[in-house]
Amino acid sequence: MTNLNYVLIFFLCMMLSCNAERKFDKEIWLKSSDVNDTKNPRAHMTKDLLENRLKTGITRDSVLALLGKPYKEGIENRLPKGMEIPDSLSFSNKENLKQKNNDRGTDRIDAFIRLNAQPDTLMLYPVGWSMIDPIFLVIKLDNKGMAADFWIEEH
Repeated sequence: MTNLNYVLIFFLCMMLSCNAERKFDKEIWLKSSDVNDTKNPRAHMTKDLLENRLKTGITRDSVLALLGKPYKEGIENRLPKGMEIPDSLSFSNKENLKQKNNDRGTDRIDAFIRLNAQPDTLMLYPVGWSMIDPIFLVIKLDNKGMAADFWIEEH
């Protein structure tokens, strides 16, 4: 697990005012599938789940047996891991923030994503909320239906 995942889990716990992490509890996990639950008990279990339960190569059926039905499952076009939108295209670039360049900047970002994105099969499980957005456990499946990667992300 990357340092970024630990940081996200830490902040997730801080947002939910958790004092201690909890071991994964399948019964509690399965009862806590509401994406609108801002105090989802799943947040307390994610570290244990990522470190001790989910392993690369686990089958989709095994994930379903462990975690139940995902909130969302399907194919999404995403940039490959580690690839980011260049600063020259992003809205952190002062030129792109100018009103007259707004549409052009958006068009250039969209073109970059269309050119570089790859289809990924993902399973998303809600695990809590940041200040304004839901946070999900994301499981990426390979073309054989085996887990290739896991991470936590805000939507």
